[in-house]
Amino acid sequence: MLPESIFMGASQETRGLASERVGNALREAILDGVLADGQSLPQSELASGFGVSTIPVREALKQLEVEGLVLFQQNRGATVIGLSEEDIIDFSEIRAALEEVAAVQAVRRMTRTDMARIEDAYEAFVAGTSEAPEGMARSGALNWAFHGAIYQAAGRPRLLEMIEGVHRRVDRYIRAHLEIAGRKAVTDAEHLALLEACRNRDEAAIGGLTRQHILDAARISLDVLRKNRDEG
Repeated sequence: MLPESIFMGASQETRGLASERVGNALREAILDGVLADGQSLPQSELASGFGVSTIPVREALKQLEVEGLVLFQQNRGATVIGLSEEDIIDFSEIRAALEEVAAVQAVRRMTRTDMARIEDAYEAFVAGTSEAPEGMARSGALNWAFHGAIYQAAGRPRLLEMIEGVHRRVDRYIRAHLEIAGRKAVTDAEHLALLEACRNRDEAAIGGLTRQHILDAARISLDVLRKNRDEG
């Protein structure tokens, strides 16, 4: 049985809009942990809950499969797919390489408009996240808004698209960091260091800080994954 909370706000609309709405709702439910790894996603039940036909539901699930959040298996249909420890390590190393390049290039090309966008995103993250459940729910989008604002300044849309795709695969594991007491303050401090490197146009600092920030996050994600596994 699927959680009723994922169907909140269901309404009728065109097929294209329905597919997008279903996809957005399922994506957030997966990233927020409402739908756990291994959860079955019956198309008929989803269609009934969202008040749509199975066609937009299947389209939404196929898009989530492309994003690495859902897996289709013969005779089992769609299920939520989680990452293994090896997956987290691989994706994090890919992120570190790509985001280091993007951050350095961003500092080289950054305009005052870019800097203002980064400042705003930093302030929004500090103010909008917390160790409370509602703060954790917002943390993924606010975290990406800050990092994405930096990388956007590089003026490399294809690189940004690649980074965002990899980031989306590990986002739910990053959100879980705020479950750790005191982690919010550490993350704020790390983001402030990145912000200062942008302000100072310090290529060496922004590259090293970005790489370390991501690899530290990978280590914490592994710790949380192992803890949750041990606790059943």
